[in-house]
Amino acid sequence: MKRRLSVAEAVRAASILYELNSKPEGVLALARQAELPCSDPGAEKALLREWRAFVHAAVLYGLMIQAPNIVVVEYLRVTQDMLRHEGYTPDEAERFVDEAFRAYVEPLLRTQTKECPAVFFGRLIGRELADVPPRAAAVVSGVMAMIFAAVLDKLEQYEFAAE
Repeated sequence: MKRRLSVAEAVRAASILYELNSKPEGVLALARQAELPCSDPGAEKALLREWRAFVHAAVLYGLMIQAPNIVVVEYLRVTQDMLRHEGYTPDEAERFVDEAFRAYVEPLLRTQTKECPAVFFGRLIGRELADVPPRAAAVVSGVMAMIFAAVLDKLEQYEFAAE
């Protein structure tokens, strides 16, 4: 029997999925494995922004598939709080939503999860996926696929109240 979550509990569960999959130490380890630029503070900040935008969009995608619309809306509503908790200023948070997050949401609205690595590399290093070293593309694409699967698997374990 699936555990039933209220809207507030569902939003908290989604927020935890976001937090678990966007921890800086994990993102930086991924970057080292994929040989992505992260050696200076500016490159690290750009990397973290892109990865957080992807993960936030991946969690949103999972909610759109598994949860009622009210949960999706409430999860989006906590975005500013999540970003403030990560140290984003109001202007940075607005740019995050309007630029980075939006770039990942657009293909996901068309259920084109396979476009996310191209968005990531295009935004982070300004290169087409075909021009990225194969190892980097494989590592990032693989981890992105695992995140989609993990989010969907976790959310599938619950029933959601449509309060």
